[in-house]
Amino acid sequence: MSAAALKEWASVVHAFGTGEQLVLIRKGGLVEASRGFEVLADRFVFYPTFEHQTVNFLRPDYAGYLDLELRSRPSEGQVRIEWGGLVTASASTTDASVLKRLTSFHIYNDAFLEQRLHWQPDQPLVVAIVRAFRLPAPQVLPVSPRYGGCKSWVDLDGSMPLDGAVPVLDDAAFAQRLQPIRAVLGLTEI
Repeated sequence: MSAAALKEWASVVHAFGTGEQLVLIRKGGLVEASRGFEVLADRFVFYPTFEHQTVNFLRPDYAGYLDLELRSRPSEGQVRIEWGGLVTASASTTDASVLKRLTSFHIYNDAFLEQRLHWQPDQPLVVAIVRAFRLPAPQVLPVSPRYGGCKSWVDLDGSMPLDGAVPVLDDAAFAQRLQPIRAVLGLTEI
């Protein structure tokens, strides 16, 4: 059971749900600006958002993900929770070339990554490797006012069962895609 929710653009949550996205690239929201992004929960549910989201920050092949999510968006004042995540590793970087080498593991375009690198330049970007899971029973929840604002993490009212969640990529496919990410980030197996 988990009430920890990571707020992320709906188009990016869609990409995690299709197995296209395997890395979360974050610096934190305005609320976290002084300390930067932190992985507060290694198991969480994705809280899809539409704020600050634009196709101008997605690679052209993935621009349609925003339209798909807008068409299936729940009624105003509600959020649909259908995906969970497990952070398997994370690293920090200020190196644009590292982000470039991760291009096949996310849907962001170069303009977005450059903008993220230059915002709060004294803080590195956190790159978290996330294995996505389809929840056994997606839920539509009312949006609480405390979920609002530019922050990465919220605690949902109640809990969301993660038991029985099905990985988006099977073990072999995830392991195969994981190896090059770990190499780029300089992470060694323990």
